Amino acid sequence: MMIRHRTIAPSAPRLSELDALRGIAAFLVLLQHARVMGLDPRPFDNPLLERGVHMLMHFSPFRVLEFGRAAVLFFFVLSGYVLTRALLRNGSPGLLAFAAQRSVRLLLPVAASVLLSAGLYFLVADPALLNGALRGRTIDIWQVPPGVGDILRESTLLLTASDPAKLNPILWSLVHEWRLTLLLPLVLLFHGRIWWLLALGCVGMALGAMGSGSENRVLLGEHFHSTVVSSLYFTLAIASGAALALAGPLPALAPGQRLAGGLAALALFGLASDVAVYIASVLLIVLAQQPGGFQRLLRRAPLVWLGQVSYSLYLVHAPVLVASMVLLHGELPLWAGLVVGAVAALAAAAIMHRLVEVPARDLARWAERRLRVRPRSTASPRPGQNLQPLWAAEGGLFRHPDRPA
Repeated sequence: MMIRHRTIAPSAPRLSELDALRGIAAFLVLLQHARVMGLDPRPFDNPLLERGVHMLMHFSPFRVLEFGRAAVLFFFVLSGYVLTRALLRNGSPGLLAFAAQRSVRLLLPVAASVLLSAGLYFLVADPALLNGALRGRTIDIWQVPPGVGDILRESTLLLTASDPAKLNPILWSLVHEWRLTLLLPLVLLFHGRIWWLLALGCVGMALGAMGSGSENRVLLGEHFHSTVVSSLYFTLAIASGAALALAGPLPALAPGQRLAGGLAALALFGLASDVAVYIASVLLIVLAQQPGGFQRLLRRAPLVWLGQVSYSLYLVHAPVLVASMVLLHGELPLWAGLVVGAVAALAAAAIMHRLVEVPARDLARWAERRLRVRPRSTASPRPGQNLQPLWAAEGGLFRHPDRPA
């Protein structure tokens, strides 16, 4: 069956369906942490039921509720895709400007979430309860009183396995995403060479594996230099998303192709393989942009809103869940306290998005404009010479140097 291609206009709006996917992934991480904290009813008295639930949670898309890792890896792939897509349409601002923009965009909300967790600790923490009835249910938050050094270290993402996050343990993934996207404009050099980009991603993943990187583990090295090697383990995730953006317009799939792609993505998300999750993430990004029922579902207002607050939700949900458990301990059953905590996390995410994330995004754009490299054209072009950079957007695509405008 023939595959048709669609073009993307330079002024194409933000893809709300991708925001919705990010929101769903963030909410799944919240559910996974709530399960670990006390929403999991296992073990069951019935061995057959216990076995069935085990199979479902380990060998199906529900695996994300058991481990949460697939959602985090999806974040990496999606970041590689949307950031590269933006670079294709707008051109590279220069490495310094892009790194400054990414640092401001990511680190200001990170710092706010760390301060929120520290504030909640001093307001509601009960060390006797945290080390007693709730021991093992707080995903290692608030095990010791936080100090100024802890706040500064976590706010700047200077984390290692020997000195991990004490206030917000989900920051391990931001350590890697921040590092790997600082130099993302370099992927524009791989236009027309996406297999080389993927090959380098595989090499990076292999080097990270040599440095103790592996699946289903929170990966941070014992020391700073080794945690940088750990970051290399996730290069294939960013490269996969970037390669999809560099490949050009997405194919317009027939209904049968969309169904087959959806089944493949579901199956791949159920495998205990990071590479399988990367492939599934790419398929999901492609399927979300196909006209049809799935895209219409993702564009519904509640999911779009969830996508808008997804970064804030990812950052604040863990300390808010723990605070709710502590505050409501003895007043409500544990599961009810966690449900209240999940609702409170959504409310906190909305507030943080409005008060911190949006201003951080505006400040990041200002920093990029101030530091953007301005193209120099001191000489007139020779006849037939095109001074436009190879990454200049033309209808959402690279303009090939040998292709007429």
